[in-house]
Amino acid sequence: MRTRAGEGPPIVLIAGCGLAMQFWRDVADSFAGREWLVSYDRPGIGGTPWPGTLPTLAEEQATLVALLERLGSPAVLVGHSMASFIVEAVARTRPDLVTGVVMVDGSVEWPVRPPRDGTARFAGMVGSATGSAPLGAVGSLAWHLGTWVQSTREFRNLQGGRLSQTYADPDTLAAATAESFAYDWQAWDLIELRRRAAWPDGLPTIVLTAAHEDSHLRRWTRRWVQTQARWARLLGARHQVVTDSRHLMMLDRPQVIVDAVRELCVGSSG
Repeated sequence: MRTRAGEGPPIVLIAGCGLAMQFWRDVADSFAGREWLVSYDRPGIGGTPWPGTLPTLAEEQATLVALLERLGSPAVLVGHSMASFIVEAVARTRPDLVTGVVMVDGSVEWPVRPPRDGTARFAGMVGSATGSAPLGAVGSLAWHLGTWVQSTREFRNLQGGRLSQTYADPDTLAAATAESFAYDWQAWDLIELRRRAAWPDGLPTIVLTAAHEDSHLRRWTRRWVQTQARWARLLGARHQVVTDSRHLMMLDRPQVIVDAVRELCVGSSG
């Protein structure tokens, strides 16, 4: 966990599937040192050992709840991509720990049936595949290519050295792969949770949706914006479409995220 002391409620930055907390660097720098910032890596990412299993939504939820209880003050949760599953689960079950939510191009799924049960098989595949040291180079290359595809920033301008080392680590590679394998189950578990736990009335929430107008992706982008708008209505959220941004909005439009968080912080103090 990384904490920077400051004013107001803690702002907890939660990275998406397989991403290290270092991806929030530009957002953290844009806060100019006045706010209380917190970020953390999930088990296996960024130097911690991979537990050897696929992460469940309940486990990820428990990790975040423990962190929030340790902070001792209700927080603004900022969840990117798949981390939106975790943020929504915590807000529904522990609203006392949450004072606002910003979803950053969050994952949205509406499954109608549970996925196939392949947890043990997938965990074995991940463990055997990532236990090989030469695959560290593959992991480093994969994060470079993935970041390049999902961001508008020029390839040479991306933070290189430290993140390259992070994704060359076998545990990080295993954890990132395991999170992607766990995606469908976590999406299903969130659907089940929604039936048991209501979204808190009046919880200030903003849904930020990336909408980069690549010519060959315009039809997909329109569908994505519509899907995100439906989700925002479910959460009673303000929906903001962020142009000139691909999925990694924390790299492409960090100031938009900062402005959204500050909007919620002003509201919570008013």
